[in-house]
Amino acid sequence: MKPVIPGRPQHVRIRIAGITDTGQRRNNNEDNILVDSHHSLAIVADGMGGHNAGEVASQLAIDVTSQFLIAGIHIEAKSDDAFSTPGPLKVLMEKSIQQANRKIVDESGGDDKKSGMGTTIACLLFCGSWFVIGNVGDSRCYRFRDGKIKQLSTDHSWIQGMVKQGTIKLEDAKRHPQRALLLQALGNREIEPSFISGCPQPGDVFVLCSDGLTEVVSNNTIGFVLNQDGGPQKTAEKLVELANENGGPDNISVVVAKVLSPKSHRRTESNDADAAMIANRKL
Repeated sequence: MKPVIPGRPQHVRIRIAGITDTGQRRNNNEDNILVDSHHSLAIVADGMGGHNAGEVASQLAIDVTSQFLIAGIHIEAKSDDAFSTPGPLKVLMEKSIQQANRKIVDESGGDDKKSGMGTTIACLLFCGSWFVIGNVGDSRCYRFRDGKIKQLSTDHSWIQGMVKQGTIKLEDAKRHPQRALLLQALGNREIEPSFISGCPQPGDVFVLCSDGLTEVVSNNTIGFVLNQDGGPQKTAEKLVELANENGGPDNISVVVAKVLSPKSHRRTESNDADAAMIANRKL
């Protein structure tokens, strides 16, 4: 008998798969991803730092956040009103991300080769009747619904602040030389993650990605791909393929989560179930 997963969505089914790729111009991949179909959890982390320390930071972010979050869900499930609102899930996700940040800061300070290492993080959890997204940095989460794509995460970047203030126009921001300058990342002494929550609906498609995708593939193109038939794995692979066709200047990570009706038994891709079990696939 399969163990009962606390908070597993009942009104929808979630199918998740992902891929991370070195790209065309980098020698190593400092991105890491996690796909946990059992807990309907996905994480993308884009590391930075010398001596491959970025890869260490992104893996720490994945490991600590997921372990703390999953343990917390099991504890939270003992409450009578568990998962009735998204509030406790947001609190739990924030504690998990903060825990990961402390671990990265500690490791960075204790090893010269890891000094200054950091990472972005974008985390997507489906639990109960809710989805919760938390992020730090400029790795993003999008939702495609009713033919429209919408960015749900918040970029913690200098350029986004200038756009909000009206100092720089959005179309100019995409070409600005300082567009990659981050105001927040795991590895800073203090961070303020951003969160958003809502109710997933059958037909929704969510995408977590590093900026290796969004720097070279437009939101409209991402939305076009998400609107095509196909399983999460093929969709993720298609987005990575497009990024590489457009030069692939950075590591590329994409995780796709499709929300299906609980009554639907049609499989959109024969290997999705196996592919979704891969915690961190690198090419």
